[in-house]
Amino acid sequence: MAYKDWRRKVWERDNLKCKLSNSDCSKKIIAHHILGWTKYPKLRYEVNNGITLCRHHHPRKRSEEMRLAPVFHKLIDNHKI
Repeated sequence: MAYKDWRRKVWERDNLKCKLSNSDCSKKIIAHHILGWTKYPKLRYEVNNGITLCRHHHPRKRSEEMRLAPVFHKLIDNHKI
């Protein structure tokens, strides 16, 4: 239940749209944890640790996630809850 609530809040903040929106976007969106679920358990349900991405833009590797974390934080910075 907590995860679904977190996901809903992330999606609402981002207006149900991929924050990297461009012509490559797919329709299916994901609420992505900017700093990983396993490594940062205290941030699991922190809305500002989430970003809405489409399947195309969702990082596929942990190294890619860490490299993109600063970019994702900048994208949501103006819309923090």
